[in-house]
Amino acid sequence: MKNWYNTLAPRERTLVLYGGIISIALLFWMLVAKPLYNNHQKLNKVISTQKTTLEKMQKQSIQIKQLQGQKSEPKTSSTGNPQQLLERSLQTWRLKPQLERMQSQGANGVTLSLKNANADRVMRFLYELEDKYALVISNLVINNNKKDAGFADVRLTIKRN
Repeated sequence: MKNWYNTLAPRERTLVLYGGIISIALLFWMLVAKPLYNNHQKLNKVISTQKTTLEKMQKQSIQIKQLQGQKSEPKTSSTGNPQQLLERSLQTWRLKPQLERMQSQGANGVTLSLKNANADRVMRFLYELEDKYALVISNLVINNNKKDAGFADVRLTIKRN
């Protein structure tokens, strides 16, 4: 290769030298520098999106901590008899016809059995007992053997908090 280069005219040598330098620089750009540059740009975009996500999450974290610091008080006082509160709530959620048995357990507790009750209404009923009347469900058994979808037998014990 050296012999071939030496046989060239000085003008051709200069042309081959500059052509080789440009070819090597172009190959370096295409195979090394450009992929690194593109990867750097992608990573910068990822970092900026991650920073915005982090800022949103930090704001949400502050809001969550504030909400956790607030104690939710029951909306309605549960000064009434638990059995009366249960009757009222059963009537509200149209579960009265499914009531099979209601048995008082002293002044602060009631055992309740519902037969073939709508499961969605039962869940709303239970939520109302805890949220509105501050009653605690101490025992809950849900049985949906051989029932239609969305219906179940429910036995529960409710006590005043």
